[in-house]
Amino acid sequence: MFDSIRGRVVEVQEGECVVEVMGMGFRLRLTPFVNPQEGVEASFLLRSFMRESGEFVFYGFGEEKERVLFDRLREVKGINHRTAFKILSRIRWEELVKLVLEENLTLLESKGGLGAKTAKRLILELKPMLLKSGFQVLPPFPEAFEETKEVLFRLGYNKKEVEKVVNCLWDELRGEKVDVEILIRKALLKLGGQD
Repeated sequence: MFDSIRGRVVEVQEGECVVEVMGMGFRLRLTPFVNPQEGVEASFLLRSFMRESGEFVFYGFGEEKERVLFDRLREVKGINHRTAFKILSRIRWEELVKLVLEENLTLLESKGGLGAKTAKRLILELKPMLLKSGFQVLPPFPEAFEETKEVLFRLGYNKKEVEKVVNCLWDELRGEKVDVEILIRKALLKLGGQD
């Protein structure tokens, strides 16, 4: 029914944001890897569902491939839209694709917070769908991003803060050649709220 939305982000909370369009505010659920900025105009791809109460639930996605993966996850037996979204909130979509295509059961269970049965079902049912949809194993973060994460952990930042800021930098700088020192400087500015 609803495919996308573009408007001013008027509120950002953990896992949610409100986008105002023509005087109406739409509350979207977002994975931790989508980082909207309050007061800025933004676009999101949507999937919507109606609860039994008649209330709409909107999920917002920053990339088409993330939304496609959400749709494919919902095609796996026993996975509804809430479970699909939980999985994508625990593990970035690119990494999920990689783990499924490589049939890495151990990491799927630990990183995705999945039971052994569900992880096996993902590999069995999701892998053929991903290959058919044109998904491929993507290269991992360059070494500089991994080193930046380690430095931030040593400086005392928690896993959630570090993952969020490094994913944000990855989205901004993908394809550019950057060194660890620049990444750390940019990460600290973001963590300090100066960027």
